Amino acid sequence: MEDNNISVVSGSADVAIASEGVTPPKKKINKAKLHENLWGWAFVALLVIGTTVFVYISFIMSVMLSFTDYTGRGGTFWEALGTIHPDGAFTWYKEMFKPEVMGVGGDAQYVWGTMLSTCFYLIGIPIGMVLALFFSVLMSRDIKFSGTFRVIYYIPTVSSTVSISLMWSNLFAQGGLIAEMLDMVFLAGATTLAQRSCIIILTVWKGLGGTIVLFVAGLNGVNESHCEAADIDGANAWQIFWHIKMPQIYPTIFYVLVTSVIGGMQIYAEPALVFGDWGGAGGSIATKDNTPFVGYIYGVFNADHEWAHASALGIVLAIIIFILTLVQFALDSRRDKE
Repeated sequence: MEDNNISVVSGSADVAIASEGVTPPKKKINKAKLHENLWGWAFVALLVIGTTVFVYISFIMSVMLSFTDYTGRGGTFWEALGTIHPDGAFTWYKEMFKPEVMGVGGDAQYVWGTMLSTCFYLIGIPIGMVLALFFSVLMSRDIKFSGTFRVIYYIPTVSSTVSISLMWSNLFAQGGLIAEMLDMVFLAGATTLAQRSCIIILTVWKGLGGTIVLFVAGLNGVNESHCEAADIDGANAWQIFWHIKMPQIYPTIFYVLVTSVIGGMQIYAEPALVFGDWGGAGGSIATKDNTPFVGYIYGVFNADHEWAHASALGIVLAIIIFILTLVQFALDSRRDKE
């Protein structure tokens, strides 16, 4: 009864204060928390500004530019953003589905030919993931010099792409160490399969260390009590790994797969540096069997000076990557439901 009386009195007091027009006291600002939040925003400010300007705003401007016929010659970039291509806003997008006839027409064979080359390079993703998982299992065990091996495998990841590509071109070129050991031709005069295989080996070797580090971290986070229980029940090492450890490191595997596909669809630097003959226009670049899709975009932008055309190609690539990512997340959510 006393509690009820107290609540009634306090409630009537609040009503009396409100009726008299007296405002309740403001809550004091927690200066320590405000100071902490300000420092947090200060640390991420450059990242937020850079991402906003160079990713989101740039993407919007690229979409707007793809509807124009801007070539980078005559008129300013900002004036071009407010125009539309004389043949229609979606002219460059339609060109991607039109074949070229007698040197006139669309660029379907260039677009989808280079896209096929890009997809071929993605073969290195499952190869690299399997190798990384194998080495990470070995390194996660209590063996001598495991830390040293982790450093050795991670060195290619932090090395310059330019230096690695130049080293690769010397090793696989005619007279190079690996070419002589295997008695094969990988670069000039080689078959398309040999040239692409050279790039796949390069990307697998360069990305192996980073994937190993992620898989080792995932394996170290596995609940060992589950493994011990399975061992007591008579499960062998393979059964423990496949049925206990693999499901627990699946989030790491999924992360590596998604990021690898996104990066693989944008491959450009390695083939360009290894083959080193991509100075021509878009069409001449695209006719080379080892050219990825981004290489064709580079030729259209840099040599043909068709900025609007290159923007449209870039938007299409972004859409394809977005769709592939959505498919992977859809398959992942379906797996979780099962």
